[in-house]
Amino acid sequence: MPFAKPLYKKMSSFLFTKKKFLSLKLETRHKWVIKWLTDIYQQLITNRINSENIILFASDYDRILEWTKTTFKKAPKSYENREWVEFVSDAIHSHRIKAGVAPKDHDLLDNALLSVTNNDASKKKIKTLDYHIATDSFRSLFNVGALFRICDATGFRSIILGNTPGNEHASVQKTSMGASSWVHSEKTDDLVTALIKKKEKGYTIIGIETIKESVQYTTFNWPEKAVIVLGNEEYGISRHVLRICDKFVHIPMYGRKNSINVANAASVIMFHIAQHLAQD
Repeated sequence: MPFAKPLYKKMSSFLFTKKKFLSLKLETRHKWVIKWLTDIYQQLITNRINSENIILFASDYDRILEWTKTTFKKAPKSYENREWVEFVSDAIHSHRIKAGVAPKDHDLLDNALLSVTNNDASKKKIKTLDYHIATDSFRSLFNVGALFRICDATGFRSIILGNTPGNEHASVQKTSMGASSWVHSEKTDDLVTALIKKKEKGYTIIGIETIKESVQYTTFNWPEKAVIVLGNEEYGISRHVLRICDKFVHIPMYGRKNSINVANAASVIMFHIAQHLAQD
């Protein structure tokens, strides 16, 4: 996508002179560059930079690299917005590594801007599935946030949070990339009762667990409506919740470890269900 007409007349310029910049500690220099580049990134993904401003930015950034005697890949020669988004994103991660800050993709994106960047032509709308995901005593905020995002991507109807933290936590909101604000969730301290109520409404309760009677997920006959139960990161589905499940499904393992992260497992299962049931 080419650059659009900018909303602002002037793009953000770097705040420091060479003398002032080089007087800072090395880690602090990179943090200031990260802050500046992040602002440029936000302007790029909201089409507030034109080709004239991007030339000025490239010149400023080349000068900063020269000051710090840092090498980085060459800037794009085209004026395609997407290429510059990728360039600036990679530059931010490069400076984060030099500053000793762990790179995180979602730190770059304001939740309100997510729809602007989501221009993948391969994306298609799928119908909402009559499926829910239930968590049995999750501990990791990262896993909860990831699950919201996976629910959104696969068309699952809601999340039942059994003794699990929810979107009241900033880390869940951040990891979910905003999905926790629109994917419906239900919190409960009594997951068994919540699952029984679903069962009374005709839902099949399916536990993801490697027990003797479980079926490989690729050969399982998925019903039209169900609740998928995921267990605790350490010990799996608790015994009292296991008794409520009607069926059990597992992901076969082929390596030395006999398990994968619960959010990764959820992704495997939920995308398989979406592909199986969400066909037009």
